Amino acid sequence: MTDDNESNRGVARRALLAAGGTATVGALAGRAEARGNRLDEHRETDGDELREPSREVTARQEPGNAFYWVLPGERRLSPQVFGTPENPRRGSALLESRIEQAKGFPEPLGDAIPQLLEDLPPLVAAPEAAREPIEDEDENEDGIAQERFTEPTLYSDEAEVTSGAFEITYRDRQPYDLPGGPDATTDSVELEARFTDPAGNEYELRQDHVVQPPIPGYETGGGVLTGGWLHGISGTGSPLLPEVYTHGASWGVGDVVVNGEVATEDGFRLIHFMTTQTVRDERYRMVLDEELPLAPDETIAGRIHHTHGVVLPIRPTPEGPVYDPVPTAMELPNGETQPFIHAMWEQEELVDAPFQDWEYPDGRDEPDEQDGDDAGADFQLLGDASAWQGVAPDAIAGEENPTLRLEAGTEYELTWENADGLQHNFSIEDEGGSDLQASELLGEEGATQTVTVTATAEMSEYYCQVHPGTMRGSIEVED
Repeated sequence: MTDDNESNRGVARRALLAAGGTATVGALAGRAEARGNRLDEHRETDGDELREPSREVTARQEPGNAFYWVLPGERRLSPQVFGTPENPRRGSALLESRIEQAKGFPEPLGDAIPQLLEDLPPLVAAPEAAREPIEDEDENEDGIAQERFTEPTLYSDEAEVTSGAFEITYRDRQPYDLPGGPDATTDSVELEARFTDPAGNEYELRQDHVVQPPIPGYETGGGVLTGGWLHGISGTGSPLLPEVYTHGASWGVGDVVVNGEVATEDGFRLIHFMTTQTVRDERYRMVLDEELPLAPDETIAGRIHHTHGVVLPIRPTPEGPVYDPVPTAMELPNGETQPFIHAMWEQEELVDAPFQDWEYPDGRDEPDEQDGDDAGADFQLLGDASAWQGVAPDAIAGEENPTLRLEAGTEYELTWENADGLQHNFSIEDEGGSDLQASELLGEEGATQTVTVTATAEMSEYYCQVHPGTMRGSIEVED
């Protein structure tokens, strides 16, 4: 089956959207109270009460655990999903096909959705004009990816550790999308999410209601999907994310609160949450489809699932959804503000889910013993994603990212302990940013690693290759 024909049944179903589309799309933009009467006709009832939901999945993460804010960046492309430079797949041809399919939607969707896809092609495809070959062997050390998507996306490998907590309950009452408009669903979500960006700005997400995104090819299970597959070659969600097993996922609209003020007074934005198998490796790269599944020791936090919280630059209006950047307060190096939110909780727990107690079967989650004798070490550090913490000698005890003062030609032993259970290593680079030495990754909380360093004048900084923005300190070498 060709790309152009994927998910045609979903497209045909959306072609049944009720006539008078202004009313149905307007509901997507409206507050929950305004939707009550329209939803009643879709609800199954026993007397005056809703039937119990067919399935619920709950996930949460308490404060103090690993949270990452994803920054815009490039994305390696999976040959399994996107083909090769000689034989591309899911590119411009698929995008054009989806645009043509959307033109058949009732008005105003027939105008709004084609324009939205032109503004945000990664919703369904990766056009060839935004691809370029990967020629750097270091970037393609796995030998799989042949191309990269060069336009900045929310599926990049660039992320910084900040702080955040959340709890979400996905209530899945219907198994597939229904005709009648984006709000024609009985699925629901309870969501609490708070987090900070790398600049220290504080965010809260306030979801108003669940919707069925009217994107050609998407099948969202009524706006809440549990126990299914998304992204990649599934046809639902951007193919830039690998096809991933999903414990729970939701699509909804709501407000973004920044530093205590509602930032989306001009209208809701689309909020998409997913609790999935882990798709980021021990270096926090977004993996390719060919690299899944990841064993626990191949992930950043030793977990086989994590939760994504995404706010897309899509604003629903009575004329249909339109591209509109999310009004974050995160200023990027180019002076612009980040136009989306991609939040990642890496140490969450499945509180209630069909596979919450499932464990990876092959035993690779048992870490190697790497404990070292730190009693005689010249330097001792604690490795935490927020910063290196000095332990010994007394001159650096209690300092964050302390300066290491060395004498040229002298050999030192440095022992560090993993303090948070995330993947870390100890690396040294010169002033130009080239690595002079780097240790293996260590991801077991409480485990230690000892490295030997012979001081040279070219040594400039030490850092963790997984968390280079926060775990970085200076080295001063005296003659």
